[in-house]
Amino acid sequence: MRIEDLKLFTIVVKLGSFTAAANALDLPRANVSRRIGELERALNAQLFFRTTRQLRLTQHGEAYYHELLTVLEGFEQAKNKLLDIDDKPVGKVKVGFLPESDEALQPALAKFQLLYPHIELDLRITNNYVTDIYSQALDFVLHAGKIQDSGFIARRLLSLGRAIYASPEYIQDKGEPKSLAELAQHQAICYRWPDGTLDDNWDLITDTVKVNCRFSCNHMGFVRRAIVGGQGIGFMPPLFALAAIESKNLVRILPEYESKKEDVWLIYPDRKGMSLPTRLLIDFLLQEIPQRANL
Repeated sequence: MRIEDLKLFTIVVKLGSFTAAANALDLPRANVSRRIGELERALNAQLFFRTTRQLRLTQHGEAYYHELLTVLEGFEQAKNKLLDIDDKPVGKVKVGFLPESDEALQPALAKFQLLYPHIELDLRITNNYVTDIYSQALDFVLHAGKIQDSGFIARRLLSLGRAIYASPEYIQDKGEPKSLAELAQHQAICYRWPDGTLDDNWDLITDTVKVNCRFSCNHMGFVRRAIVGGQGIGFMPPLFALAAIESKNLVRILPEYESKKEDVWLIYPDRKGMSLPTRLLIDFLLQEIPQRANL
């Protein structure tokens, strides 16, 4: 009986099907089904009721699952103790992140892997942590905005504001607006939210300005490149454009106006069975990302 098969059993329970577990772990479905069958034979007990429509735990499976969570947590803690002594953490961490956050996240993760060269990182773009954290078997996700499900542990990473930016080329060609009234007369690059809403009302702490949207996209990276390319003025978090700001390819305009801030969270299901590499990466990001945001 292998620890990997025991962990596989818990993932099947969480996701509700062999197929979902196979997709999350990048395994053939037949492999998952075979290993669960072998586990049942080793235990001499049926763990699941299998029907064409659903998979549910038997009474034996229910009891075994809850006891197993405690056992696996103890196993991870024991393994972490050994790794702490060796000071060479080894393992894999699967992280869900918003596509717009790659600019800030990639340098931080590169720095982490220099510190811990034996830890493998598997990054997955996600827009809905409630479903994706289980369907993709993620160790944790980064999420901006309100927390939808209180069943998860959420740790605030930072509060993220937005500022108004343009390229030097755009300013030279079109001029720099000196007031919100002038800003409304310029060409704007607008973000389109996942629900399809166009962000052409820029919400500031003291004012809201309606802009003339010339170009829109639902990917902040594309918006950033369009602003750098001189296509218009944009409204975006500086954390998502650090390289362009530091290289002077983006210039902040109307700096006296600040946006309302939105919390960014680091979210995971629970601490049971959390591996040492996952714990190290969480602690590292909680320190590193806020420092980068203050550059």
